[in-house]
Amino acid sequence: MQPNAFSRSQRGNTKFLFIAIALIAILIGVYTQTTTNNAKELPEFSKTIILPNAKEVTYPNFDDHLGNKVSKELFLGKWSILFFGFTNCPDICPTTMQTLKQVKQNLEQHSAWNNYQAIMMTVDPETDTSERLNNYVTFFDPEFIGLTTDLQTTTDFAKQLGILFIKREKEGANTYEVDHSASIILINPQGQWAGVISAPHKADLISDDLKKLAEYHGPIKQVASQKPVASENAVSDIKKASDNSDASPLTITKAWVRPAPPTATAMAAYFNIKNNTDQEINIVDSHSSAFDMTMIHNTVIEDGIAKMVHMDGLTIPAQGEVSLAPLGTHMMLMRPETPLKEGDTINVTLLDENDQEYQYQISVRQQPN
Repeated sequence: MQPNAFSRSQRGNTKFLFIAIALIAILIGVYTQTTTNNAKELPEFSKTIILPNAKEVTYPNFDDHLGNKVSKELFLGKWSILFFGFTNCPDICPTTMQTLKQVKQNLEQHSAWNNYQAIMMTVDPETDTSERLNNYVTFFDPEFIGLTTDLQTTTDFAKQLGILFIKREKEGANTYEVDHSASIILINPQGQWAGVISAPHKADLISDDLKKLAEYHGPIKQVASQKPVASENAVSDIKKASDNSDASPLTITKAWVRPAPPTATAMAAYFNIKNNTDQEINIVDSHSSAFDMTMIHNTVIEDGIAKMVHMDGLTIPAQGEVSLAPLGTHMMLMRPETPLKEGDTINVTLLDENDQEYQYQISVRQQPN
């Protein structure tokens, strides 16, 4: 209020009293805000960035993985862990979903999962129907949720949350890839964009962050019952005798193919490959009778965007070792001849620049330690 708002008839002491009262009110407000903030100081997070001010989101209509029509109401009442991906992704998407599965198990052990729900929004709606999403998300956990809508609506919704994606057709390969933001979005129980979890995603770090977040925002809700978690290493390594032979120029260890839903058109193989010779070996091709096509790819995350880069070759240095691992170099396995389940075994052949073949048997299983 400006000084000329007062009547000229007011005395100077009245004006002074008004100013004094205003100053006291301001000081009380500052004190209250300071003590409140100290009592509820935001904890330190390892992977999570909480926005200073949560942002409102405009929600379109979605189809969920069960074929239900849903919109903003889906995001109300719980923190939503929202990941953008697609079912034909061979590496980063299933790796992230597996990470979220582990996060859920970790939070269940601390009675904190009831504060959260995990949602995958497809960036490939032309392929990912509700039925495909149902097969995909429930493969990782029956409580996970999948969402799809038309391409333009998906693009507009993703942009609100700082998510970008682009579909890249591959010439002559009858396949495609989708480069997409790898960050996980946090939506608060009011349906507002409240935070971001940056890649690469580590289950233990994310679990710790989300446990702190649940504690910060109120009492942790109790989970009625805990289900036993099956060991991820129940299936043992399957190796050919030649893999352990010192006479073999190349040996592989910790080999595995990530299990995938029966409808999956892309999978990935990972392993450590050791060169037992005194000369480097250059792998220039690969194939498997279990798949229509195999390629060596490298997952790259640049400016938060995840994309796969085809590698023309793989060099294993003399007496050296190269690791093929999730979110890094991996063998992309396209279009399986028959659906593969955990416990199945596939053959993989590597070919070097001298046309020498190296054959291995790799099991479909969870990641070994």
